[in-house]
Amino acid sequence: MTNDFSLSSINIPYGVLHDQSLNKVKQEKNKIIFTFDIELYPQNYTDIDFYNRYKDYKHCDMIIELDEEPINYFQFTSCPKANGRFKGISFNREKFIDVINNSCATFVECSATYNELTIELCINFYNAHKKYKKYRKYDMCNITLNAKTVCWNWY
Repeated sequence: MTNDFSLSSINIPYGVLHDQSLNKVKQEKNKIIFTFDIELYPQNYTDIDFYNRYKDYKHCDMIIELDEEPINYFQFTSCPKANGRFKGISFNREKFIDVINNSCATFVECSATYNELTIELCINFYNAHKKYKKYRKYDMCNITLNAKTVCWNWY
């Protein structure tokens, strides 16, 4: 099953993907493909027809066709500490794909406004820095892409 979504809508229905594990991310020409492993449990759904619609699918590809504009953001942030401070780090597309494919991530949410698609993932990424190799943990990944189209391929 394939779902095509209008980027001019405010919200994209992502309920099935919530808390699903990200398997891999790859780039093919002007497309970025996020592949999620799907595990659904009937007790998590009050609408049994909705559950039945997706229960047989084990994977979902979120296929994003990128706009010609190269303005895309891939940022990791840490949870705020007791003093309210947090840290962030940004990556280019190639480095992001390498890091995300070697990390553990789950889908949180996404939204779209015209051609701007925002995706949020929960992630466990540790980054070594400085000469003593102190590790800093990043908990959230925020991705903003200029997109032409978004479709979800369930299989």
